[in-house]
Amino acid sequence: MMTHVPPHRLDRGFTRNVGALLIGQVLRVPITAVYFVVATRALGVESFGRLTAVAALIMIVAPFSALGSGALIVKYGATDPGTTRHWLGAGLTMSLLGSVLVGALLLLLSPFLVPVGTGLAVVAGLLFAEFVFARAADLSSSVFVAREEMHVTAFCQVLLPTLRLVMVVVLVLSPTPVVLGTWVVALVISSAISGAICLVLAVRAVGRPVLGLAPFRGRWREAALFSVGIGMNAAHNDVDKVMLGRIDGPVAAGLYGAAYRVVDTAWLPVRATLAAAWPRIFQHARGGPGDMIPFVRAVAGPALLYSTVVVAAMVGGAALLVPLLGEPYAGSVPLLRVLAVVVLLRCLHYLPADVLTGIGWQGVRTTIQVVVLAGNVLLNLWLIPRYGVWGAAWATLASEAALAIALWVALVVWLRRPHGARVSETAQETG
Repeated sequence: MMTHVPPHRLDRGFTRNVGALLIGQVLRVPITAVYFVVATRALGVESFGRLTAVAALIMIVAPFSALGSGALIVKYGATDPGTTRHWLGAGLTMSLLGSVLVGALLLLLSPFLVPVGTGLAVVAGLLFAEFVFARAADLSSSVFVAREEMHVTAFCQVLLPTLRLVMVVVLVLSPTPVVLGTWVVALVISSAISGAICLVLAVRAVGRPVLGLAPFRGRWREAALFSVGIGMNAAHNDVDKVMLGRIDGPVAAGLYGAAYRVVDTAWLPVRATLAAAWPRIFQHARGGPGDMIPFVRAVAGPALLYSTVVVAAMVGGAALLVPLLGEPYAGSVPLLRVLAVVVLLRCLHYLPADVLTGIGWQGVRTTIQVVVLAGNVLLNLWLIPRYGVWGAAWATLASEAALAIALWVALVVWLRRPHGARVSETAQETG
């Protein structure tokens, strides 16, 4: 199904995959932007801040409920397509078990983690939407990443935000008062529909998933590393919002979250490019650095160029937030001008991070992420009580820069190792 291509150029299949994902992201960007504007205006700064803080907390712990299943589907589905339905079944099984265990623990701890005054029903609703329904859509999407059928992946990635936008627009136009509780109900319904549709598509593509945890046998360490790595990445991106909402309150989280949402939206095209490259990275890793590095270099050029341009655009156009979101969000304008550089810093650390995963150095990647995350948490604990949202912003920039530097150092270390050792080590660690 997939053939080896010269690493110095991007073949038509890869270009087509990137194009499909980019089209999906081109569609997703305005949908996400409209949802964002509707949410900020309909909920107000305080409720939007509560939603931002709780959603960030759930995104941090979500990878642990699935134990890296999405990444394992991509890895083994890309290298051994016959196992894809087994890994899909294992991922669904693990997600159901994890949603109960991790979800119950999070509900127990949520009074100490979410903004004061946030109802437990809000946390439970968002847990149900993300851990069960959105996770089914995510695992199904991973099936098509492994198969390099990115047009279906793009469809699944666009479907969820589209349905969420439709549901919240219906809510806003209905006579029902728009409060945080009804907003969460709309998110649960849209996530359920999306998860069901994507799962049906995956079953039609690879066959009925084989439920059970058998594929994890002998790979629990790798699964745990993927889970921790993805969770650490999510924590690195979202821990500031959780801590800001808890320490400085939901209004501060709302202002910060509004600026950060623009950054996340601008990041989507780069994310699409790197997602298309991920299964190829696992394949090129088998050929050693001579095969891997030219491919990554070809991917990095457009991604870095786009990131630089979009940072300049956000800095120059930050003032547009006020007419879009309303005067209550005026405090988000200077925050956006500072946080804009996160897009470039993310690009700089995602590239070496994905290469480290591809060559079997997931443990090194995870260790770096854990150390930097610990520093991020300490910085937020120190800076937020003193400087509020600005403390969170400076902690984010410092942590993003530290993560990029550390990951590049690790990649240089790998490049300087004897080639034979690298190839045998990669083969051994990736199984």
